Amino acid sequence: MPKGRVIKNYNGYYYVDTGSGDCIECRRRGKLKEKVLVGDLLEFTATDPGKGVVEKVLPRMNKLIRPAVANIDGMFIVMAAAAPNPNRFLIDQMLMTCEYGGIHPSLCFNKCDLDRETAAEYAAFYRCCGYEVFLVSAMTGKGLAAVRERLSGKVTAFGGPSGVGKSSLLTRIVGKKLTVGAVSDKIGRGRHTTRHSEIMKLDEKTYVVDTPGFSALDFSHLKAHEILPLMPDLATHAGRCRFSSCVHRFEPDCSVKEALTAGKILPERYETYCKVTDSIQERK
Repeated sequence: MPKGRVIKNYNGYYYVDTGSGDCIECRRRGKLKEKVLVGDLLEFTATDPGKGVVEKVLPRMNKLIRPAVANIDGMFIVMAAAAPNPNRFLIDQMLMTCEYGGIHPSLCFNKCDLDRETAAEYAAFYRCCGYEVFLVSAMTGKGLAAVRERLSGKVTAFGGPSGVGKSSLLTRIVGKKLTVGAVSDKIGRGRHTTRHSEIMKLDEKTYVVDTPGFSALDFSHLKAHEILPLMPDLATHAGRCRFSSCVHRFEPDCSVKEALTAGKILPERYETYCKVTDSIQERK
């Protein structure tokens, strides 16, 4: 049975790259219950020339739901240095969403030509948290060489909130004109312009995935003790608490809180942890 990778999903049609230069337009077999994501490796049955039916989704290396993408080697969360201004809590949630999906992401701050000082402050902060950070400008092209080098030989997805210039950034990287949206003057946020995830080929071994916006995971279905592993810079200090059930909030002899007091954990990151665990408790 022929195999391939889904490179685009559009209105229930899955465009499958067979690796031989052919792109097959497939529909799902009715009995197939599993959702098909861009990046999925699958088996299909050929029907008419250039068409087929998806029979089976092969085991995934990782996956995200929003954006819907699977089997990626890396993820760039794109934020803007200004217009719109970066939001630390939103960034934290997006990082946690990737970690939940089995992906340790990188950060890319675009529009550094508008406010490089703010971008540098955020870069220093998140590098302390163990994340790779790139400062770029899609307008001037500055910093893009380092991003391109990071992409080489991998399948890398790009995602971020609207208005951060993701499409402009990918246009520079891919060399293909993508739809670019304007930032709303009224609310200071952009309009989503990418409607469907799509894999684009840079060379024989390098692919990028454009995604239609990035939503932070709803953590309400998780338990409080499942949140800390999504923040590796906090999780590294766990495991030495007095109580095995410690959720690192109000318990005595907590190794995470001791690390916080000793300056080994950034207070803003612990604040995010508290906000997310509080939201879980409130909903339950």
